[in-house]
Amino acid sequence: MSPSEDDSPFAMACRATTPTEFVDALNELRRSRRLSYRQVSINAGNLALAKSSAHVMCTFRPPKQEEPLRAFLTGCGEPAEALDGWVEQWRRVTASRANRRPRPLLSWSKARPRVSTPPE
Repeated sequence: MSPSEDDSPFAMACRATTPTEFVDALNELRRSRRLSYRQVSINAGNLALAKSSAHVMCTFRPPKQEEPLRAFLTGCGEPAEALDGWVEQWRRVTASRANRRPRPLLSWSKARPRVSTPPE
C-alpha cells in the first residue's frame, strides 16, 4: 500500500505552521527516498550542499536562504517543477515566524555604555 497524497512530504510542508513542522517535512522527504545526508549532498551536484547542512535542515531548522533549500530538494530527487512549490511553503512558514518575533527596542551595544578603565 502506497502512502496517500495527504501523507506525502510536500503535503506535510503545505500543512506546516511552524519551522519545526517544515523541518519534519524535509526529513520525511529524505527518508521517503531512503537517502543519507551524504547522498543528498552528492546528489545536489553543482548546487554545493554540505552533508552537515542537509543534517541541520532535517533536524534543527529550515535554511535561512533559498539556495540551500533548492540544493537539498534537488539532492532528494525532487523534479525541477516541484521546487517552486516547496520554496513557496518555506517562505510562508519563515515569514509567519518572522512576523511573530519581537524586535528589540535597543541593541545591547547601545543599551549599555562602554566603560573603559585607564591603564595602570
